[in-house]
Amino acid sequence: MTEMLPDTLDMPISEKRFIKQYFKQARGWDAEVSVRIKQSEKRAWQCCAVLTLIAVLQGIGLLCLLPLKSIEPFVIRVDNNTGLVDVVSTLASHGQVKLQAQDVMDKYWLTQYLRHRESYQWETRTYDRNLIGVMSSESVQQDYAAVTDPKTNPQAPINRYGQAAQVRVHIQAISFIGDEKVQGEQRKTALVRYSKQIKRLGEQHPLTHWVATITFVYRNSPMKLEDRRLNPLGFQVLSYRNDQASGGDE
Repeated sequence: MTEMLPDTLDMPISEKRFIKQYFKQARGWDAEVSVRIKQSEKRAWQCCAVLTLIAVLQGIGLLCLLPLKSIEPFVIRVDNNTGLVDVVSTLASHGQVKLQAQDVMDKYWLTQYLRHRESYQWETRTYDRNLIGVMSSESVQQDYAAVTDPKTNPQAPINRYGQAAQVRVHIQAISFIGDEKVQGEQRKTALVRYSKQIKRLGEQHPLTHWVATITFVYRNSPMKLEDRRLNPLGFQVLSYRNDQASGGDE
C-alpha cells in the first residue's frame, strides 16, 4: 500500500514523529479490519455448513419416518334429530380394517339398503329402485323388480301409495347371525328389526314391526361409474326375506 506522505523536510522533528506514528497506527487499523473481515467470512461459511448439515439430517429423518405414515379413515355419525356429529371409530389400523369398524360399516350399508327398499316416497321412487338394483345380486334384483313393477303387480308401492302417501321406516336393531366363507367370499347374514308406518293425509295408520333377514357380501366386480358412486364398496345383497314381527295388516 503506497502512502502519500506530506512534505516533511521543513517540519519540526516533533511533527515528523507524530506523522510517522499516525501512519503506523493507520496501517495497524487497516490490518485489523482485514483480519476481522476474514474472520467474519469464516464464521459465515461455518454457519452455512452447519445449516446445510441440519437440513440434510432433517431430510434423512423425514425419509425414515415415511414408512411409519399411514392414513386411517374414520366413520362420522350425524344424529338425525339434533344434528350433532361424533366420530364412531377408525376404520383401519396398519392397513387392516378393525373388527368394530367393520361392524359399523356393515350396519351402515344394511341400514341404507333397508330404508331405500322398504320406505316409499313418490319423489324418490326412481332413485330408490336404482340404488336397490345396484346393491342387489341378480336374483334379488329380479325379485325386487317383480314386487315393485306396477304393471304386473297390483300391490306394487306405486299402485298402493301413489303421490298422496309416504312410508316411513325406523331401524331399531341390527344383529349378525351368520358369517361364512363361500367360494372365496366372506358372506354375512344379519337380522334387521325395524318399524314401518304409512303416512297419508287425513288417515291414521298403525305402526307395524318387521324383521328382515339379509345375507350380503362385498364384491369388487366391474361397475359403471354412476353405479360406483352409489355403491363404492360393492355391497351386494344375496338374499332378502322380510317378515312381520306381530299380527295385523301393514
